[in-house]
Amino acid sequence: MGDVARRVSGPLVRWGGGLVAVGALVRVHLGLEGTQWALVLYLAVVLLAAAVAWAGTGRGPGRAARVLIALGITLSVVGDLLWEVLQRNGMPVDVSVADVAYLGSYVALAAALTSMAGVAGQSARDRFDGWVDAVVVFVAVLLVMWDLTLAETLTDTSQPMLARLVWGLYPALDAALIGLVFRLVAGNGRNRGALAVAAGAGCWLAADVGYLLTADHEAPPALLNSGWMVGAVLLAVAARSRTVRRPGAAASEPERAGLGRLAVCLAALLVPAGIELVHDLRGTEHTPKSVFGASLVLVVLVFVRTARLLRAETEARALVRAQARRNAALAAHSSDAVVVVERTGRLLTTPVQLAGLLDVALPPGSAVADLARDAGIDLAAARAVFARAVAAEGAVVSAELARRCGGDERWLGVRLVDLSADPDVGGVVVHATDITERKRAEQTMAHQAFHDALTGLANRTLFTERVEQALRHDARHGGTAAVLYLDLDGFKAVNDSLGHQAGDVLLRRVADRLAATVREGDTLARLGGDEFALLLEETAGLEEALAAGQRVLAALAQPVLVERQPVSVSGSIGIALADAGATSDALVRDADIAMYAAKTGGRARVVVFDPAMRAAVVEQRTLEAQVQGALANGKLSLVHQPVVDLADGRVVGFEALLRWHSPVLGSIPPDRFVPVAEDLGLIEEIGAWVLGEACAAAAGWRRRHPGARDLTMAVNVSAVQLASPDLVEQITAALAASGLPAGALVLEVTETALVRDPEVAARQLAALRALGVRLALDDFGTGYSSLSYLRQFTVDVLKIDRSFIATIDGASLPPIVRGLIDLGRTLDLEIVAEGVELDLQREQLRAARCDLAQGYLFAAPLSAEDAELLLLAPTDHAAVADGA
Repeated sequence: MGDVARRVSGPLVRWGGGLVAVGALVRVHLGLEGTQWALVLYLAVVLLAAAVAWAGTGRGPGRAARVLIALGITLSVVGDLLWEVLQRNGMPVDVSVADVAYLGSYVALAAALTSMAGVAGQSARDRFDGWVDAVVVFVAVLLVMWDLTLAETLTDTSQPMLARLVWGLYPALDAALIGLVFRLVAGNGRNRGALAVAAGAGCWLAADVGYLLTADHEAPPALLNSGWMVGAVLLAVAARSRTVRRPGAAASEPERAGLGRLAVCLAALLVPAGIELVHDLRGTEHTPKSVFGASLVLVVLVFVRTARLLRAETEARALVRAQARRNAALAAHSSDAVVVVERTGRLLTTPVQLAGLLDVALPPGSAVADLARDAGIDLAAARAVFARAVAAEGAVVSAELARRCGGDERWLGVRLVDLSADPDVGGVVVHATDITERKRAEQTMAHQAFHDALTGLANRTLFTERVEQALRHDARHGGTAAVLYLDLDGFKAVNDSLGHQAGDVLLRRVADRLAATVREGDTLARLGGDEFALLLEETAGLEEALAAGQRVLAALAQPVLVERQPVSVSGSIGIALADAGATSDALVRDADIAMYAAKTGGRARVVVFDPAMRAAVVEQRTLEAQVQGALANGKLSLVHQPVVDLADGRVVGFEALLRWHSPVLGSIPPDRFVPVAEDLGLIEEIGAWVLGEACAAAAGWRRRHPGARDLTMAVNVSAVQLASPDLVEQITAALAASGLPAGALVLEVTETALVRDPEVAARQLAALRALGVRLALDDFGTGYSSLSYLRQFTVDVLKIDRSFIATIDGASLPPIVRGLIDLGRTLDLEIVAEGVELDLQREQLRAARCDLAQGYLFAAPLSAEDAELLLLAPTDHAAVADGA
């Protein structure tokens, strides 16, 4: 309310203050009448008005009109100055160069009024009607001017023709300006700029008419000068304040022919009769031709205006009828219905649309109670909504009402507003629409928000909410809730081998089997991926939870048919029982920890959560989190263990060994973090990095040290890497980038890696041998069927596992070690003994003609810098061979 008051009061204060100032100015001017100061004040004010007007002609809407106003004021001032100069020099002023300026000011002001009279967006009909009104006023005023002064001026043969024409132009232009002012005010009566310009022009016109009617044209009285002065001030202020523009710039409604405009047009018809009456009363003579001609023109103009008004009314009525028919057609084919109801509950309008919407028969005058009963709407709910609308007194009340329709539930959306006080309505307006589809969509969305899209089971959000409810129930009524956390074993293999679509089918089949094991009242959910959870809201204790877990395992025991193939999956289940103060997050987390323990302990098992598990799982999760950033953070490194020729003690190669120092966990051995990296899918990226680093180091040593030109570098390849289709490409890239010859790279694979997928392993090894890379069978003798793999896979090097070397502790070589060495020599393989730590072991291996050895007896794994120093150190090969 305050903002509105300020917006309204601001202009009123400014314009009111301006009017007071203008009134004071006029009072001073009239007080100086007869003195030279009156003229000085007049000229100073009009000159200042011209300057102010020109200052307001900047860019913006309506600039043309402001320029014309400023030009009109300026020409009027120029005329005043010229008139004063001519008069003071005794020169004639009746017709002079001053009249050119005066008449120019009339034309400029008329052009400004014409420019402002247009309304943007106004139809051609409205513009034409507006100009008809202006012409009617012009003709009527011109007739009055003609009778008062124009006829006498133009017919006075005692005056020169030029003087008569000039003097005749003034009343004619005054009449034109009056018509334009009427046009401006009639079309833009609410625009302050238009009113200000009209007021300024009106002051000029009043002074002009007074001057024309004054017998003495030598010196205008102070009152007339005040009119011109005030007019100039009003015009200048209007231009300076930028209120002058094309009014109604946003107008889009037709111009209304109000009673005032009609009254002016009709009053114009009385002007000729009024002139005749005045002359009859005064007994003066006049020329009736002018009165008759003006009457004829006015009658024609008013007739045209009236005819157009009647035609507009006819068209408006036709438009109203067309709109009524259109609204009726829209209502008939609309899914919405609008009815008016008395406060008593009786329908006031014909409920055709509502009857169709509700599929019921509703004769006029039916009650809301009948409507609710026949449409299957709860009567109490309908009455409550109606009562709220009546009590709201004009405010809109909205509600959604359920109704039963032939056994099907449908929904009706209603908006009610009480317009009983409106005589055109006289009741409560009810707008009703069928919102069944929207409600069903909302229900579907709500279901999707709390259920898994693939299996239809509850999702994590709903499961967590149910767990919280169960815990609150236990806290109030006692009892023990249990959560079973299930992770499918082998699901990733199904996804990788058969594809994600088959994986989705498997998940749906598993969900169906699990649902068959669930009691009524328990909640089964899919938490994501291949993880499921079961909430037992009320259990008799651990035995019941274990029994539920065994039922789940039994349900998964039978193979699942996926794409016509039987697929076997098992599940690792963790159980957590709620205790006092348990939270939903903690309970689910504990079940997850127990599941993890079941998976790492052999899979297809049920494990109950024990608090001691938490520390181990937290450590394992920390390990997983740290491994994921180890390579990117530069925490991985390589060490190099020398491989020594047992015959002469020369260092003939190195084995690159991966090391990791975690900033959180410290140094972690490879046998602990490499399996984690494999599970996380990081081993291929890490393996590619190891290949690149090892090849670069070996190539650099071979280039820098002449004695190391035959140096080899051994790199371990995991089972995951061996199965990767990118392995050959990675090795090729590492060799090319480093410049290491392919024969200098030895790839070590274990029997475990070969047994995972023998066909893939055979293809990969063949491709690597074709590349020129040497292959070594690592940890030989510890696998499943070593001899069969030696027959199936072609390798170059046989590495005897350290567990066999550790058995060498006496004067003779253990038969198993001798047998392995003899086997390698028979197959023409290079023999490498791992884990040599004692002189005795070295001597017996050398005596058995074992080729190479590595172990702490020769050197621990070294950094790249220390390994290169080992190559630089002079070595007495015989002494090394003898153990010196």
